[in-house]
Amino acid sequence: MTPSKHVRGFVLLALAGLALSLASCTQGTDDPTTDTSVDSRIPTQAQLDAFVAEGPEPSLQALRPLDYWLHYRLLQATGVEEALGGEARTVAALKALAEDYERQARGTQAQVPKMIPAAFTGEGMSSGFLGLGMGTFGGFMTGGLLSGMVADASDDKLAELAKEGPIKLGGKEGAAQVTIGSDGSISQEYTYEGKIADGLTGKIKMKMKMDACPDAQGKVTVVSDVDSSVRVTGKEGTGGYVHSKFVYERWLDDDAQLMQGPDGSSSKMDLRMGGYENYASQHVDISAGWSRGGRETFENRGEQGFSIFRPDEVQRTQQLMQGAQLIQTLFAEMMLRGSGKQTPWESGRCVELKATSTPAKRKGAKPSTHYQVDAMPRAKSDGAPAGGTVTATLSGGSSLEPASGKVPADAKYAYTGPANKDEAATIKFEARSKRGVGRATLEFDTKEMHAYRITVFPGCSGVSGKDVCDLAKPFSIQGVGCGGGVTSGMTFTPSGNAAGKMHWKTGVGVISADFSGTYTVEEGEEVGYLHTTLTGCAMGPGAKACGGTGPSITMTRIETCED
Repeated sequence: MTPSKHVRGFVLLALAGLALSLASCTQGTDDPTTDTSVDSRIPTQAQLDAFVAEGPEPSLQALRPLDYWLHYRLLQATGVEEALGGEARTVAALKALAEDYERQARGTQAQVPKMIPAAFTGEGMSSGFLGLGMGTFGGFMTGGLLSGMVADASDDKLAELAKEGPIKLGGKEGAAQVTIGSDGSISQEYTYEGKIADGLTGKIKMKMKMDACPDAQGKVTVVSDVDSSVRVTGKEGTGGYVHSKFVYERWLDDDAQLMQGPDGSSSKMDLRMGGYENYASQHVDISAGWSRGGRETFENRGEQGFSIFRPDEVQRTQQLMQGAQLIQTLFAEMMLRGSGKQTPWESGRCVELKATSTPAKRKGAKPSTHYQVDAMPRAKSDGAPAGGTVTATLSGGSSLEPASGKVPADAKYAYTGPANKDEAATIKFEARSKRGVGRATLEFDTKEMHAYRITVFPGCSGVSGKDVCDLAKPFSIQGVGCGGGVTSGMTFTPSGNAAGKMHWKTGVGVISADFSGTYTVEEGEEVGYLHTTLTGCAMGPGAKACGGTGPSITMTRIETCED
């Protein structure tokens, strides 16, 4: 399968502008940046949609040349090629190792081997995963899907996933685990071992992490770290490694949107290759990418013992590296944007919007009460003011000022409550900033309050009371008191404000009682009563007594109440 025109066009367009500047970069340059800058390397939504729709195969095919090229050059420079008996056998062993990794990752048999060009360049390889490919495959198969799921998950579900710890995948040959943080961040780890009879063994470790909440500068980061090592089975002290670290940074604006243009992103791929022949160490260390603002960077930080790349191969290696980096950029962008209805930082888990009113009493208020309302967004990670803006939407009466539009945070509003009795209104707030999105709701009404503090056994200290905000909703009262000797549990199931059913279990020492029946409500301006009619039995050692009882429970009216 060849790369689709969407992905191939995206990569080639970027490479065309990079080739001349990359060709001039050499080891020891004091200023590793070039003078070339671009408007933006951030994928458009159309490119991202096409990328997701096409699936991973075109991009995996585009990554294979760099993976195979780097690993082959490593084996050639460290004496592995000679130990295996030449180019053809080395390529065959490398392909077999990569296909073993792919089989483990996919859980299926490898594709049928195809002809390999005699002058090996990494092109034409249609199967197998090595370092970058394995990392990208894992990221695509879990990262994009999980980020959408996590963004849409409830706080309770996310807390449950975080508490349960890593989600473990794979079997005996390859292990993988995904860890979901309580803020929606995602960490992935993969380990695969390849054991091939053609003379090569290998191991791949991949770690990937995606932020869910922006930092104080509005930055979110995706990091992919891949270690790939190979060695000759019959020659101790001969082998090598390829280590790549890809860091993709994105910034949000004050409307919690990913910024476009050159200030919206930065990217860096560090590539370290090393090897040992008869235990003699050698390495090369290069990096490429772009800084925030769009300036390209390339740096060869040094070589020791040998040069893996001959001078005429440097430009080709740099171009392959840039192409792989752009493919990884698409994967990272897909993870950040997710496949859900919202991005992770829009879920409300990054910003707490504290909405308050003065006066604080909003339920059972007098008609046309005047309120000052404050909406204060705070970043959950550090408690700092989030800045940005707040939008308030009023449903119901009477009036809100400002009535519409974005108000700079911390936002202040003047609200006049419903004008008539038995009316309700709601104000919904949304805060947006570079720290994410926060939401809150305040409810107001002028309904008659049926809120009371109910006390069980007045004068018997320690037995809990209960603030009941609405006598028409089920409630219960539990407690232990009277020197620790009395336990009491009452459950009320109303049929309205004035009556309902009741169940009461109580006990002292080895004596217990269980009663059921009905109750009626006597409301008053200050004090009211729950009048009960109950039947049941009291039991103790060797004794049981049954009958009826009817205690009246005291209720004291309260002005404010929170469910």
